[in-house]
Amino acid sequence: MPSYLSNLLINVLLIVIGYKLFEKKTTYLTIWAIAWMTVFLKIPVFYTYHTRELIVPTLLAGALTGISIGLIFRFNGTIAGDTIIGKILNYFFGISLGTGSLIFELFIVIPFIMIIGFTNTVLTVIYLYVYSVFTNQFLANIGAKKAVLVVSPKYRQIAVTISKELDQEMTIFNGTGYYSDADQHMLYMIAGPRRVTKLVPIIESEDKNALIVIENIRSARGLDMRRIL
Repeated sequence: MPSYLSNLLINVLLIVIGYKLFEKKTTYLTIWAIAWMTVFLKIPVFYTYHTRELIVPTLLAGALTGISIGLIFRFNGTIAGDTIIGKILNYFFGISLGTGSLIFELFIVIPFIMIIGFTNTVLTVIYLYVYSVFTNQFLANIGAKKAVLVVSPKYRQIAVTISKELDQEMTIFNGTGYYSDADQHMLYMIAGPRRVTKLVPIIESEDKNALIVIENIRSARGLDMRRIL
């Protein structure tokens, strides 16, 4: 059976499973992605790349696949196959999407070592690992929200300036220093990477000694804490 047809038929069952677990938007985007994959698998190859260094195409393929899958995940889609399994593991166990796909693929690849050979198995595992790393890093750094925590005695002045210049929403928390037993005020904000690059200079201009903590966050919606970006 041609690869484009097998790709289409095998993914039908996974789409049905995913439809019951995920948002309708995710399912529709997945169907759209599979349709285009089928089309491009049908299109003949116009250019081939040959090299004796097998590790080069392995690493390149892993990186490009990881970025592509990360882009699809970022907009709540999948391409079925292992990405559906990755979504399922993410949904039930909180495993990151790239890692979930890697676990599923390893269960498939390793038992076939006697068929595809040791060298091909190792190269495949390397490809899958690079793919999962790039997927996770893409989701963690491209378009992901960040949490910014600021501790400063000039918190009120910092908040006013940030609100005026960036129209940024924030929350003020009251805390107490453990050793000093002194009251502390903290600003907490959720912003995108671009906004963070503007926030830090503003904070430092108001108080160069302010404590600034920036972290990637897994979810920005209180009712969706199982969704790990």
